[in-house]
Amino acid sequence: MMKKTGIICAMQKEYDLLVREFPEGSGMRCVLSGVGKVNAAIAAERLAMEFNPDCMLSIGCAGTFVETVGEGETVIASRCAYHDVWCGEGNEPGRISGLPLYFESDAGLLEKARAGLPDALVGLLCTGDQFYVGREEDERQKKMFPDALAVDMEGAAVAQVAYLHGIPFLAVKVISDNHCDGRQKERYEGFWNDMAEKSFSSIRKILQGL
Repeated sequence: MMKKTGIICAMQKEYDLLVREFPEGSGMRCVLSGVGKVNAAIAAERLAMEFNPDCMLSIGCAGTFVETVGEGETVIASRCAYHDVWCGEGNEPGRISGLPLYFESDAGLLEKARAGLPDALVGLLCTGDQFYVGREEDERQKKMFPDALAVDMEGAAVAQVAYLHGIPFLAVKVISDNHCDGRQKERYEGFWNDMAEKSFSSIRKILQGL
């Protein structure tokens, strides 16, 4: 395990599951950010400045619009991007001026995560400040990033802060809802009632192997 690992999650239930497994003194510091890009970036910046971690992770749940990806599966982000950014004419949709379109995960962390959970899916994680409930919204994002495996509201913001500080980064997300049948709100609520603790065991395996 790396000497100091900083972990950021958005929701209290995620935080509770993580700190139960990795309390103070374990070499990991878990931070509860709250939902959304700004909250995630603030938490990541404070973590970088106050804890000086050897690596930074965004941990939690995410949705998907890929039919073959089921609830409870784990997605390890190979890279992250914003699906709700456009800085005007001459700028590529998704890219913040002066920054890359994609924030790449650290190759070493990615390799260890895949070794810890060989069955996990690996691919693009897209981030934006919306919870999708309609096909029109999904179609817009699929057109923008057709290869995206998962969508959340924090991952790319944490990745951007890690990029600016030169801190190795990785995001690991458990799929809480699939958008393909239009029941993502119902599925998301059911995830927290029935599946969250069982699903987060996969994240535990990955973290133990870092």
